[in-house]
Amino acid sequence: MTRTTRITALDLDTARLARDLACAERFGYNDSYSEFICGSWRSCMLWNRSGDVDDCFLEDYPGAARSTEYGDALPYLRELVGRHFRVEQLKFARLARLTPGSVLVPHRDYLELESDLTRIHLPLQTDADCFSAEEETIYQMKLGEVWFLDATRIHSAACRSDRDRVHLILDFSTSGPADALRPDSTVGSGIPEDSVVPRRALAPGEKKSFESLADVIDPANYQDMLAIVIKRYFDADLKAADVFSWLGDIAEASGRPELVAKAARHEEHCLVSR
Repeated sequence: MTRTTRITALDLDTARLARDLACAERFGYNDSYSEFICGSWRSCMLWNRSGDVDDCFLEDYPGAARSTEYGDALPYLRELVGRHFRVEQLKFARLARLTPGSVLVPHRDYLELESDLTRIHLPLQTDADCFSAEEETIYQMKLGEVWFLDATRIHSAACRSDRDRVHLILDFSTSGPADALRPDSTVGSGIPEDSVVPRRALAPGEKKSFESLADVIDPANYQDMLAIVIKRYFDADLKAADVFSWLGDIAEASGRPELVAKAARHEEHCLVSR
């Protein structure tokens, strides 16, 4: 499968988009998949299996997706999706809001499904303080850009903005991103260099200093300690999988077997199977 790449950029109608986003502010957002979040990542369903806005978990099913009442209430986004994508291959469509200060726990998607989907991201509200990550690369999806995200690879995101990052996320039952687009488009391979965000090298002893978190980590602040490590991943030269190895070392140094087991289960759930 083609790796994560920027496909194209859409010329968005900012006035119509603003009206749809203002309407979407009134929707009921769910916190499904909260185990992958440090902070808040909320979503609302626009298309899914049943057409029910409360049907919010990905699953295998035959046939095309049905529009929900939220999808019906956003005419501009419906028009964009219909004009640029093969709606007949669409399985899920969501608006996802990552709130200020929040980060996604590095994870792989589709582990619970029998087959992989093709995931497309379209940023609708973002700025220079919003970041995405894949394995050892930090990059930015800019407003109006259409991205194929290889969700089978370890990925993450961070919002350091003072407002929510809002993306339209589309999942298609196609063999790759070119088959999800209307009309067919040429899709490259890899994250473009001009989208990559440079990071600094790790300082001598930096990892060791993080192990001192063992003195304070406990079940109540486990997620906070995880967030601290993830945020360092967005700043310094780490791989996504290093987040869990650092967290495991902190848990081990704490001398608390329950935290060692918790970190191991979390890594298994995010990266291996669920």
